[in-house]
Amino acid sequence: MTRERTHVRRLLAVNPNYFGTAPGLGFEAVLDQKGDTTYEALSCVSFSPERDRLEATIQVKRSSGYGGPLCSAGTSEHVRFYVSYDEGATWDDAGAASASVHDIPAGQDCEKAAQLPLSYVVGVNYQPKRKWCATPVLPLVRAILSWEIMPDPGMPDQTPIWGDVREVHVQVRPRRWILPDLVDSLKLSDAAIAKLPPYLLEELPSPIPDPGPKLPLPLSAVAELYAGGEKEHAVPAHRFALPHLAATQVAGTMGVTSYVAPANLALESKIDLSEVLKVLESASGDTTYEQIECVGLDNNADQIVGTFRVKRPSGFSGGPCTAGSKEYVAYWADFGSKDCSYTYLGTVEVATHDYATIPSGGLCYAAPLTVDLGQFRKGCDTPVIGRVRAVLSWGTPPSTTNPNAVPHWGNRIDTHVQLRPGHAYDGVARFTLVGGVESSKVDGATGLTLPGGHIAETGYALPDACPFAGQVTLHGPLDPALVGSSYRIRVRNITAGGPVTDLTSAFFVVDQNGVGSWVTPGASGWIGWPTWSSDTTGVLGMFTPGGDDLWEVQLEVGGLGVVDVRRVQMDNTLNSSIVVGDPDNAGDLNLQTMGQCRVPKAPLAGTFVARDEHFHSWSFSVLGGPTGTVPATPVTCAISPATQTPAGGQPFSIDLSALASCGYVVRLGITDRAVVNSTGFGRTAYVDRGICIE
Repeated sequence: MTRERTHVRRLLAVNPNYFGTAPGLGFEAVLDQKGDTTYEALSCVSFSPERDRLEATIQVKRSSGYGGPLCSAGTSEHVRFYVSYDEGATWDDAGAASASVHDIPAGQDCEKAAQLPLSYVVGVNYQPKRKWCATPVLPLVRAILSWEIMPDPGMPDQTPIWGDVREVHVQVRPRRWILPDLVDSLKLSDAAIAKLPPYLLEELPSPIPDPGPKLPLPLSAVAELYAGGEKEHAVPAHRFALPHLAATQVAGTMGVTSYVAPANLALESKIDLSEVLKVLESASGDTTYEQIECVGLDNNADQIVGTFRVKRPSGFSGGPCTAGSKEYVAYWADFGSKDCSYTYLGTVEVATHDYATIPSGGLCYAAPLTVDLGQFRKGCDTPVIGRVRAVLSWGTPPSTTNPNAVPHWGNRIDTHVQLRPGHAYDGVARFTLVGGVESSKVDGATGLTLPGGHIAETGYALPDACPFAGQVTLHGPLDPALVGSSYRIRVRNITAGGPVTDLTSAFFVVDQNGVGSWVTPGASGWIGWPTWSSDTTGVLGMFTPGGDDLWEVQLEVGGLGVVDVRRVQMDNTLNSSIVVGDPDNAGDLNLQTMGQCRVPKAPLAGTFVARDEHFHSWSFSVLGGPTGTVPATPVTCAISPATQTPAGGQPFSIDLSALASCGYVVRLGITDRAVVNSTGFGRTAYVDRGICIE
């Protein structure tokens, strides 16, 4: 590993523009290194319309260069997602996720194939902007991969040091039709719209309910749809007739007369089924219309995720206002079987449709399958590398018994993945996650996180000694040996004292089909141990204690008593002002304008206070201006953003020389290091001061 990669954080601490990736901050570049993909690269970016989830597949290419072996803290591959609905003119920051990576010795699998590269997937849930089905929404998605250095929020043009940037178009699931859609489609004049009653144009509250099930087009309508079209939209009969043929091959007893109706339908549609069958039997693995390009393992979400690309605008049995067609992705895996054989894991369905036009690069779809791989998990001293195969098939599901079967329309792809270490199923009930962090990474005495902790849902690498804020969610193993036992969770306020109380509040779980529901314990907190099929993440309970106290959490199993005890230090205080009697949690900003209404285009001095009992960082930004886009405004300060100020304040200056004459807001941000609602990191309080540049 190079010196620069080994000491990247140290080099950036001295010069944020050391690699030339952060111009405009007043630092000269020492080394021109941008977008280096020697160690890692993005291979796919996609979106799951069914799950409303953005996904990115990362290829880790080498056996070293990732901070140490599996039992060490390792390093992180960070991906930040952006979504644009105007082809890149503006971007919405959709959030970031991370994968933990380590130095893993290169080897071969049971078929003597190289295990590198390893395929990791990270993803974020994202609620897109929807329209009704007659107005397709096909936004542009940008993913920025950056090793070890998290891409900054709100900076879609940022260039990583190690990593790369990839863009794709995706398809958003339509919402229900509402009356303003009719007004929009009729192209009414402004005068006509003004005469409509205002309540007719009011949007329904968000989220707008999804439309009901859509009807598939009959074969005759599909045949007519594709008859005599332009070359770009021409679809052969052996393509669009395949689902029709598959429907005649359903399981169960059928007599000859059962086949009369579908045969007559084909004749009426002027389709020669014998010729269609002949073509289908002589060809397979056709990727003219769709192709699976990536598959990998998301260790945060416990999902195997395949990404396929739709290449053509038509050939998918109808537009977005119909049922369209189905793409099926079947997954197989081998995590060390004795006979080097694949095990079938499951199949995911993804709806696809015809569009008048699609972007030149097609549309990229994710097909995530939640999996229970706990039986294969081992400790960090033994890396678990598995083989994964994904089989894409349009119109008919792939085989569930033969991993080598090749579909008529579609293809298959193989990769290797690394399973995150942990406890194998051993029949022991315990807390696996406390407040969204691995329980072994939360100090049993202080209730603060320990070095090497991550937020489980996103893989975000935490700094040391993080408290918890908001909702604390508790998870346990989905060990089949525990099914049938009962448990309850009890909590106690250590700081204030008092009795142990039972948790009886409802908590939210998601089943293997991605369907969520609420579960409520009994009056004394007892409830049955969850199964993977009903609760894929193993949620045992949740509570929201509020305040800033230290709490104890107990896991009690019927017949065994208390089997696990953990602590969480809460911190729900974050101040954006000076609070009398609380100097440890304070925020303030004073600009030295000398009482003038206008200030010159020059460095502006001031003092600020940024303090928190669990402080993480401070930051400055400038908002406003004539265009809304503000040039760089370098800040000069004697302390780093990771150091909180003295209680009496810290002098600083901010350079406003590049700003146009206009009104602005100088904003101070104060961020703590709390794990928020078991899924996010850090809360930020803001202090704003207005100025006018002459």
